Amino acid sequence: MNEICLGAIAVLVLLAGGFGFLWFRSNRSLKASEKKIASLNEEVQAARSLDETTGAFNYPFFVKTANVQIKLARRHRWPVSLMVVDIDQLEKINLRYSFKTGDSVLKHLTESIQSVVRSSDVLGRFGGSGIFILLPECDTDDLPTVFERIDQKIKQSPLMQGNKRIDYRRSAGAVTMYGMQIHLNQMLGLAEDALNVAKEKKKELIIFDKEGIEVK
Repeated sequence: MNEICLGAIAVLVLLAGGFGFLWFRSNRSLKASEKKIASLNEEVQAARSLDETTGAFNYPFFVKTANVQIKLARRHRWPVSLMVVDIDQLEKINLRYSFKTGDSVLKHLTESIQSVVRSSDVLGRFGGSGIFILLPECDTDDLPTVFERIDQKIKQSPLMQGNKRIDYRRSAGAVTMYGMQIHLNQMLGLAEDALNVAKEKKKELIIFDKEGIEVK
């Protein structure tokens, strides 16, 4: 009887060990699946927030992120600037080369900007040929330096397709506001107005104040 009991106990121990091992493997597999799902969710979220061509924020996420910076600026009475850098005659690049080349130019401009601005600066693209940059703690006097850095980066690291260099001209419009006067929608409109003036006057950069008057 004792031998039978001991044998039964041994079988039960082996079965318990087997179930324990299976549970361990199942649990580990479940955790791996959960990590994969979390990673996929992050990728989906990123895809929803980014412009497909350039990797800059799309409009809803640009506004969301920009408003965080604007709230801080209002609280601390910091200046905030908004610049839009536009590729002149992108449609001609599309016709001369291809739409794929046009997309490469947009991506090259975005990456060039990202490489010289700060991590706190916010980039967005809402279609078209321009990249918007929200620049917290950036005053009117700083804007020419920002544009110059972007311009120098593009000249030093041009877009290449095989052995062919793809050059493209750029124009920019910008506006600066301060503290409680900062309103994002108004800044977006004024920056685009300044850009249009820059194109009309064939200038690289035009800066407006909050009243839409050109800063000399």
